Amino acid sequence: MRWLGELAKHSTELGARKIGVVGIAADTVADTAALQTELAGVTLLTDPDVRASTAWGVHEPGAENPTPSTFVVGGDGVVRWRKLPDDTGDWPSYADVAAALAI
Repeated sequence: MRWLGELAKHSTELGARKIGVVGIAADTVADTAALQTELAGVTLLTDPDVRASTAWGVHEPGAENPTPSTFVVGGDGVVRWRKLPDDTGDWPSYADVAAALAI
C-alpha cells in the first residue's frame, strides 16, 4: 500500500495532466473495496483469477500471487516504461514514474 499511497499523494497533479493511476491485485473484492477508501485518486481493480496479471506477464504459473510491478501506459495503449521486481525488492520512486511520464 505504501507505493499506491505515494501515487495517491500526486493524484491531483496527475489528474490535471489526464493521467490516471490504476492498481490491480489478486485480492478479494471486499479487500479491494476496503483499501479503496484509503486511496483517493487511485482506481483499484481486483484480479482474483489472475487473468490480467498473467496477460501482463507478472504471474508465474503455480505462484500464489502475481509479482508486484509498475507500468506506465500511454493513451495509445503502448507501454512506455515498466519496473519489474529486482533483487532489492524496491518500488520505483515517484521521480522515476514522473520521468517516464515526462512531467
